[in-house]
Amino acid sequence: MKNSKQTYKTRKFIILALLVIVGRLYDATTTYLYTPDLTNETNVLVKLFGAGWTSFAIIQTTLIVIIIYLLYFYIFKFKPVTPPEKNLNIKQFASYLFFNDTISFHKMFYKTTKNKTTLFASIGYIVSMTLISISFVVGTSTTFLIISDNYRKIYKQGIPYVLYGLIVGLIVYFTIKFFKIEYSKYKQPDNELDG
Repeated sequence: MKNSKQTYKTRKFIILALLVIVGRLYDATTTYLYTPDLTNETNVLVKLFGAGWTSFAIIQTTLIVIIIYLLYFYIFKFKPVTPPEKNLNIKQFASYLFFNDTISFHKMFYKTTKNKTTLFASIGYIVSMTLISISFVVGTSTTFLIISDNYRKIYKQGIPYVLYGLIVGLIVYFTIKFFKIEYSKYKQPDNELDG
């Protein structure tokens, strides 16, 4: 049984890590095909700091390495501190995960967590899943920019803001999903294949 859990975790990690890499490559390739000099790029790093392809590639590579490491940490190393009580609701459980008590859920919105391993694990899951999703959405949007005059016209009407809104929505969605996955493990300790 332990061996099958390890095999499952290994497969899961490899698939998700590959999706992070392929998604970022897809996004970068379509961006290069659409705007080789980055003049039409809407990425914040390019717009605010005037990053060129070299610095853009260095930042993206560093980001990918960090995210994949945190994903590895989440899948293989993360062992949440389990509350002694067995009847907590999901908010109390989330509070315990981050602050080691059941009454600090609201602090998640403005305070740094006391439990750094939970913070790193949650970033590993939430950011990797968000990055996978948004990379393919943005890459596909850029592909349509390359091949469709009509889409280029629509894009200028505010599609970048829709994409930024989608990023925020995905972060919220995967944050909730992270808590649900960990909560189901808490409610059924033998169930480690979820997520």
